[in-house]
Amino acid sequence: MTEDQKQPVANTAENQDKSEQKPKTLGDILPGEGTNLVYVSGMLQGQQVDCEGPIEYTRKLDHPQWPFIPALPQYDPSKCKTPKFDWGKGEWVDESEEAKEKEFTDLKLAVKNLQANDQDTQGLAQKIDAIQQGQDQTTVVLGQLLPAVKELTKFAANLQNQESTQAQENTVKEEGNK
Repeated sequence: MTEDQKQPVANTAENQDKSEQKPKTLGDILPGEGTNLVYVSGMLQGQQVDCEGPIEYTRKLDHPQWPFIPALPQYDPSKCKTPKFDWGKGEWVDESEEAKEKEFTDLKLAVKNLQANDQDTQGLAQKIDAIQQGQDQTTVVLGQLLPAVKELTKFAANLQNQESTQAQENTVKEEGNK
């Protein structure tokens, strides 16, 4: 054997380049968009998991697939103190006591606003009733005025006819006097 043949495999230049290279990750060999880092939220092998991760998964995800949520900016659980993924809404929700207290406070405020709106609605209904009564009274008055207006119209027409007749008679008299 020659010297080159006795040299161990690890010391060859080709093998040294491979050993100095950074080891591949699962993400390097998985094709497609998304990430292979995921959070787990849901029932997994009979155990409830609210938010674990990020952990490396065997395939890349670009949207949630129960019980895995990709570790992407749009699915970031760090905004929540005690995150749990709401699969119906497709987003993380905060299950902390502070978040529940805030939600309760917000609900109380919403109820208070609805009650205030209900009072405003009652006041508005009263104003509408008053306007309706005013319109009804106006209709009655107009009903009473309409016959009087008709009589005045007839009277004005008669006066105009009389004046017209008188003017014609005067014209005839003047022509007869000439």
